[in-house]
Amino acid sequence: LKEVLGPFAGLAGWIYAQILPDRLNFWPDQLKFWVPLGCGFIVVDLFYRCLSRPRSESFWSYAAPWRVYMHKSAVLDYKFVFVQKLATLFIIAPLLVSELALGKWGARILVSWLGPGPKWTAGPVSLAVFGAIGLVLFDIGHTVTHYIQHKIPFFWEFHKIHHAAEVLTPVTSFRTHPVSLVLESLFQGPLQALGLACFYYLYGVQPTVLAFVGISSFIIVCYLIGHLRHTHVWISFGPKLEHIFSSPAQHQIHHSRAPRHLDTNYSQYFAFLDWIGGTLYVPKGQEELDFGLIEGPDPELTTVWSLYWVPMKRAFRGLLPAPSAVRNSRSSAA
Repeated sequence: LKEVLGPFAGLAGWIYAQILPDRLNFWPDQLKFWVPLGCGFIVVDLFYRCLSRPRSESFWSYAAPWRVYMHKSAVLDYKFVFVQKLATLFIIAPLLVSELALGKWGARILVSWLGPGPKWTAGPVSLAVFGAIGLVLFDIGHTVTHYIQHKIPFFWEFHKIHHAAEVLTPVTSFRTHPVSLVLESLFQGPLQALGLACFYYLYGVQPTVLAFVGISSFIIVCYLIGHLRHTHVWISFGPKLEHIFSSPAQHQIHHSRAPRHLDTNYSQYFAFLDWIGGTLYVPKGQEELDFGLIEGPDPELTTVWSLYWVPMKRAFRGLLPAPSAVRNSRSSAA
């Protein structure tokens, strides 16, 4: 890592330690994670909002309006994310697919098939290419699982809690059911492992370098752009770029209740995946959006407990035959 980054190795190592603490040490390392991350996000987010805010509106009323950030839906998000982090640490994390472990396993398979790899030197360009490929593979997995969660009723019940948000704040991105997290991991893990396996085979580089470059590229995009996807502020890249990269405005459209926006913009970072799949929606200009479920607020999804329990109840109930169907089958047998 020092050879690759040169004089910046010390700084990069410190940044890496700040943004990727050991998940096993929840307190106080998680506080060290969330406080700098939260402060950094606020600075970046407010910077963008300041550039685009209307002159007739005060900065704070535009950047952090009370009606959005203290909306009952946003307050539910704040409660949910606290419980979600605890659940992820102790319950969900062991179920997630490790792309690093799969990548090493895949590299060993390549060695058994093709013989030892060339062991090329990993320079900045190759590491940057690896990061980009990893991000594309990640988004392919995200797009596929996102589509599945919208189209298959069983999985929609779990994803529905995310779309039940009536306002969008950066915390809304964490309103994700554990079943959805595991499903995404089952697709994203093997896809990212495929890229890792090829990189391990070609370069034989240590996992620490791979983790730093791959995850750092992901974090830069995720926190500088990803969090802006779940806000009330319209940020568009323009029609041309929005055929390649997914803008925050396009994801806001994905959350819209308008029928014309239904089943569009599934990708997280690369809009060309939606373009290929025929689900791309590129706005011609700013649109007025109303967020939430198309049928309106769900009265059962109003507490943290209900966001976990109700999807489970509905999803597995949907797998059972309807009572009328059971009665008809019994009468036919009689």
